[in-house]
Amino acid sequence: MSTIIFDSPIYLFFVFVAIGFALTFLLYNKERKQNYLSSKALLILFILRWITFISLSIFLLRPKIIKSELVKEKPILLFAQDNSKSILSNEDSTFYENFYEDSIKSQLEELKEFYDLRTCVFGQKILKDTLFSFEDNSTNFDQLYSFINIKYHGTNLTDLVIASDGIVNMGKDLPYLSISPSISVNTILLGDTFKYDDIKIKSINNNKYALLGNDFPVEVTLVANNSFKNVKVQLFYGKEMVQEKKFKTFNKGINKVTFIDKANEKGIMEYKVVISSEKIENNLLNNSKITSIEVIDYSQKILILSSGSHPDIAALNWALEDQLKSKVTTFQIDDFNGKINDFDLLIFHKPTSSEILMKIVEKSRLLEIPSLIVSGSEIRSKTSENILLGLKQNKFKGTNKVRAHLNEDFKSFAFGKKWQNIISEYPPLSVPFSIDYNLVSSANILLYQSVNNLKMPYPLIYFFNSRNIKHGVIIGEGIWRWKMAEYKLNNNAYIFKDFIRKIIQYLKKTDKKSRLNSLVPKNSFENKSLCIYTEYYNELMEVESGADIVFSYKDSSGKENFKNLISRDNFYDLKLSGLPIGDYSYKIILNNENELLKTEGKFSIIPSNIEKLNTVANPKKLAVLNQNGGSYQFSEIKSLVDNLKKDNNLKIKTHIEKKQQDLINYKWLLFLLIFPFFEWFLRKNKGLL
Repeated sequence: MSTIIFDSPIYLFFVFVAIGFALTFLLYNKERKQNYLSSKALLILFILRWITFISLSIFLLRPKIIKSELVKEKPILLFAQDNSKSILSNEDSTFYENFYEDSIKSQLEELKEFYDLRTCVFGQKILKDTLFSFEDNSTNFDQLYSFINIKYHGTNLTDLVIASDGIVNMGKDLPYLSISPSISVNTILLGDTFKYDDIKIKSINNNKYALLGNDFPVEVTLVANNSFKNVKVQLFYGKEMVQEKKFKTFNKGINKVTFIDKANEKGIMEYKVVISSEKIENNLLNNSKITSIEVIDYSQKILILSSGSHPDIAALNWALEDQLKSKVTTFQIDDFNGKINDFDLLIFHKPTSSEILMKIVEKSRLLEIPSLIVSGSEIRSKTSENILLGLKQNKFKGTNKVRAHLNEDFKSFAFGKKWQNIISEYPPLSVPFSIDYNLVSSANILLYQSVNNLKMPYPLIYFFNSRNIKHGVIIGEGIWRWKMAEYKLNNNAYIFKDFIRKIIQYLKKTDKKSRLNSLVPKNSFENKSLCIYTEYYNELMEVESGADIVFSYKDSSGKENFKNLISRDNFYDLKLSGLPIGDYSYKIILNNENELLKTEGKFSIIPSNIEKLNTVANPKKLAVLNQNGGSYQFSEIKSLVDNLKKDNNLKIKTHIEKKQQDLINYKWLLFLLIFPFFEWFLRKNKGLL
């Protein structure tokens, strides 16, 4: 059935025909008056010219012919072949490697009469109409179902046949997969269903971080499909066996073994767990697993040097010794004869100029050891003391009692609202009086002095830099009163303790690299995401989020790639997928306005053995996919083919298909060219040209 339609309104055709008639009439009426031609000849020429105009009108209107045809559409049958390595991990591997593909395709060949037969392989990726190689390192049914739902949406896909061993190691598990209920799903079980005795390491659980000197657990989850005797579970650090646990009997099912080790050195410690038994196992690849833990050192050795006994020293000792794993040593200045390079921080309490003190100060500055100075209520205008306190030449007269108020512009670290509320209520300190403290240019004031609720522009606690090492100064004495006052209010002094902790942590000399703690696995399997984990610590060694951190990596060719780490609540992470096998170098860079932090290292993407960890075919799991279909062994393929032939006519779709074609595309229209040509020939013959 065919119909003709026009792009333009049909009345234009009659307009063009009328115009053509008028033009032709004017032309040949003139010829008639000149009596050159007979009436018969004029009539023939008139008709030829008019037909030419009519033909031209048809082409200008661009007519189209629409043909409607009843089309019968075969149902689509998709055969999906598991292309993973586990198919070959059995005694029939030679058959699958050399004969299986030809055998099954020949069986399916007779379905082409009834179905639009299509094939694909799945595993790591989906490939259409390709050879069965059984080289994929993983099996991802989730990817297969996503491919079908997208590619065959709205088509006449009626049947899906999946040939697999039912082993899943990537993507969603089989019970959670779904496709259109109109699609019938049949499964063909491949592989070896015989269960060999196997004991394997399912997982290793441990903390990502451990503090230096602390014990940490390593929990190993083991799975045995039978009872095992004389089982050994070993923990290795490098090539050295650290611990071993022996079991006379290991029951079937899940078993857990916990090792306790000590964090003896800073950095990333890589452990390997190995399990063995007296039984000879068919698969040993799942008998070992690697894990790692990063050991961090937050401890400090602190030296307090004083000019004499004072309750401030007791308050400092109390605040420091039971936190941060700090070891505090106290000496009077004149009695100290040790090595200051054994300490991470020096605290000077009421230092007075002496030869011993100045030697200590001079050496500490050369060794770049940070310090905290509690000045006392008197400061003498000596050059040595001014250098120690980060002051220029000042004149101090007498003492004053002052309270504290916060410098709103201090941004180096933050305090909680509880501290901000209580700081103004703390008792006053005794401070040296001066109308101008004249601090060095690098000074950063934390607290100002307040007298009778009047906020003064004089510093109470401040920090300054010398040779890029931070030093802190408490102008005055009496901080023990702050501790006691808080005890009276709250029956504890946690806020005071936290205040001192923040100051000490801020002053601590930190390796810039250690403030950007990153965990990048040295080895990662090709089919798994490379997981990068990073923590960023501010100068107070507090975890901070919201920074801009970039992960860059290079392959062996030197090509560099950049990825931004994603900021979470207290950490940053990134997952990289699809990296080719090979060795890589990386850098993790934080570039703020005030600082540049960087850490670097190497990692490798190695071939995956995931398909070797479980090689036993799983018919029950595969059968979960059956949808209006059944489960078949490979030997039952003939029955599957016969069942697919039945009622095939019910799956055939019929629909009317309309095809549109421009009339100008038809070759017979070339016939219309004969009319202007014949007119031209007659006019030339009659001498009218």
